[in-house]
Amino acid sequence: MSGEEAAILAAFAGILIIIGLIILVVAVILYILMGIGLFKIAKREGKGDIAWMAWVPIVNMFLLTQLVEQDVHESMRGKFTLIYGLAFAASVALYFFIPFIGFILSVLQIYGFYFIIQRYSKNVTLHLVLVIITGMAAMPIQLFMFRNREPIDIGDNIVFTE
Repeated sequence: MSGEEAAILAAFAGILIIIGLIILVVAVILYILMGIGLFKIAKREGKGDIAWMAWVPIVNMFLLTQLVEQDVHESMRGKFTLIYGLAFAASVALYFFIPFIGFILSVLQIYGFYFIIQRYSKNVTLHLVLVIITGMAAMPIQLFMFRNREPIDIGDNIVFTE
């Protein structure tokens, strides 16, 4: 390898390291925002005994499912956390055989987050679209925004019926 090729390779490696560090810093910031948001929401919802789950990776999504357990559609009430747990176990066990099975977890997380949005914002569509478009990267920011809000009365939302 010539000196010029080595310099180009070193520059490329340096750029990759800088990009990796930026991604790491952003990930840590989002993790902290999500932890604060979920922790405060859990305390406000009367789940202070399990609010610590907000700070444990992976387990924090189980806390999210616990927060909306009674809000999900009737057929899933009381079973949403179990469904999420089974989907999580299946995605871990079958990931090498079915690569996109983790997508099911994302769908369940967004589904659960929808009910958090509904509880703390009147602009449900905007928040939901942001979470979907950003691949759930906006979820920690939104949870942080919701942390000090009082739950809204769902009766205040406009519902169109036939």
